[in-house]
Amino acid sequence: MEKIVINKDLCIGCGMCVAEHPEYLIFDEMGQADPVDKKVEPQDKASLLDTVEKCPTQAFKVEDIKEENENHE
Repeated sequence: MEKIVINKDLCIGCGMCVAEHPEYLIFDEMGQADPVDKKVEPQDKASLLDTVEKCPTQAFKVEDIKEENENHE
């Protein structure tokens, strides 16, 4: 499953990603981008990757995240 990841050490809170993808990103209490807990839908991936390229600090990315229920004992 792919999800959005924000590097808080790099994020300057410019808001470009939040403005372009309010269904995936919000501002946290510090004014930085914060992903909502939502998987990236296939039809949105190209647009999200375009936004990744436009991020001025490269703080925003889409990563393949292993779901917790995939853990094998």
